[in-house]
Amino acid sequence: MARYGLAIDLSRCTGCYACMIACKSENSTLPGVLWIRIEEKEEGEFPKVSKTWIPMLCMQCAEMPCAQVCPTGAITRGEGGIVLIDSQSCICEGVKPCVSACPFGVLLVNQGNRSYFRDYLTPHEKQDYEAHAEGAVEKCDLCHHRVIAGMQPSCVQACPSKAMLFGDLDEPASDLVELVSSKEAKALRDDLKLDPSVFYVNKSPAEAENETPLAGGQST
Repeated sequence: MARYGLAIDLSRCTGCYACMIACKSENSTLPGVLWIRIEEKEEGEFPKVSKTWIPMLCMQCAEMPCAQVCPTGAITRGEGGIVLIDSQSCICEGVKPCVSACPFGVLLVNQGNRSYFRDYLTPHEKQDYEAHAEGAVEKCDLCHHRVIAGMQPSCVQACPSKAMLFGDLDEPASDLVELVSSKEAKALRDDLKLDPSVFYVNKSPAEAENETPLAGGQST
């Protein structure tokens, strides 16, 4: 059995949004629905200031606060421990408790505009938008369809600065396990004790300059 995970080196993320666009293109999400968002954090005072870009996506928690409050059982863990949402079972009316339960704010509801252009859908949109049910909750699933086919998530493949490392957390010899075991890669909110599969590396610019980038990882 595998447990897939991801490490993101914030010192190498340049805020180019390639991961976000690759994700949107790969999964054909509806207008306004982004499975990855980029947060910006500024620190210091002039002239010593710095900016960090933080890609935010589903943390793939083993202890799933979203699933714990879902009344329909729509949120489960699939192959490789990836957290999945069955859009056909996501039938809560009104407020979605799972959206509020996620401490990272990465669950989104499909609602409102279904086209970028008024009253017009491209053939691609007509075909792919059918998979996105109106009113259903969605989130990153680490490109589950790609992973089970032996490929990397689209965000990892698209990152030009090699800031993302994908791998199997149950494979002792994997680069990801080595990074997490070294304590360089840490959970965003370790205090919540959710046992996530997404980790962040936050080195100083000097440390990053002397190290090689994350290699992009492997899917198995």
